[in-house]
Amino acid sequence: MILKVIIRIFILVYFGQEISFSRSEVVAFCTRANGQLERKGSVRNGVLQKGDSIYHGDKISAKEDEFLTFMNIYDRSMVDVYENSVLRVFENKSDMGIDSEMALFGGKVIVKMENNRDFTLNAPTAIVTAKGAHFIAEYKDENFFDNNTYSIFTVLTGKMKVENSISGKVIYIDQGETIIATRDGKLLELNTFKNSSRIINHLDINQ
Repeated sequence: MILKVIIRIFILVYFGQEISFSRSEVVAFCTRANGQLERKGSVRNGVLQKGDSIYHGDKISAKEDEFLTFMNIYDRSMVDVYENSVLRVFENKSDMGIDSEMALFGGKVIVKMENNRDFTLNAPTAIVTAKGAHFIAEYKDENFFDNNTYSIFTVLTGKMKVENSISGKVIYIDQGETIIATRDGKLLELNTFKNSSRIINHLDINQ
């Protein structure tokens, strides 16, 4: 009887430590920050500044004229976050290792990956899986083809998979291609550009 009680206590303590660790694990570092960037999470709340750690599950908001850049520590991917954007940062553990994951609730981000690990981005109308890619993701709240909201993705380099989260339709896109995922389940292909360096220069948030 005593042994059973001890085992139960051990299990509760062990899983309590596991849950606490997973909630407080550092997944990224802020390398650049402009403005009073708001961070909400299980570990820290308040203003996010350059040099701060970003924890699993942190929700970050950039208002007008605010922006930031952070680096995911496991895959070394860099994420530029533009003004009027809201996102949440995660890690995704599997038998193959740790991959980066992000949920975009609004605004625009540019992700630049440094290796061939998977990067997952969830937007309100789509799920993106990229590998070794440099891409733009944006969620817009405006009219487009009778849809009030939609997500738009452009690959600067590399490849990625886009799945409309409403219809389940899937498309694979290459460098220089753009896909729009609408809330009525469509995936619309657009011709974008031939010279990826030109659009990168225009999108540099340092300018």
